[in-house]
Amino acid sequence: MTQPDFRSFTTKAKSGRLRSLVNDCQVCAAFNPTVTPQPQLPQYEKFRAIWDTGATNSVISQQVVDSCALKPTGMTQVHGVHGTANSKTFLVNIILPNAVQFANVEVTLGNVTGADLLIGMDIITTGDFAITNVKGNTTFSFRFPSIATIDYVKEADAVSLKAKRQAKRKKRPGKKRRPWS
Repeated sequence: MTQPDFRSFTTKAKSGRLRSLVNDCQVCAAFNPTVTPQPQLPQYEKFRAIWDTGATNSVISQQVVDSCALKPTGMTQVHGVHGTANSKTFLVNIILPNAVQFANVEVTLGNVTGADLLIGMDIITTGDFAITNVKGNTTFSFRFPSIATIDYVKEADAVSLKAKRQAKRKKRPGKKRRPWS
């Protein structure tokens, strides 16, 4: 069986639980990385990305538009907490930590609090996304593409079954050994 090809990264809180999930990222105007010649590659710019499982699509700030000299590709209707509005759309390439890359992502222009790029479910659902809080410290990890199912119920059932089997073995009368003299 061959190992699946994927990229991943993990972000750990320095201490405590995180109230928001934020990473460094890079963004540029969209291009096809498999056919664009090296001299024609756009310049990636560095930004902060915030992850939002409540957002259907990814959003960029005006700072991203200006820094990357992005040209609008259209308009779309955006539904958010403040109501419905029309917003410009753009095509971008995104690099997340550890070279997790996405090409030709359609994003909308909007206000992003605490970052310049909001990672929405359009990107999150392409991979495996997990958040843990062991000993009160948040760790989140993402891999692309998705390669396995995380199922905590299945894991709990396996642990419970193992414990039951061990308890059953302890109750069985075993052969008595002679003590060494």
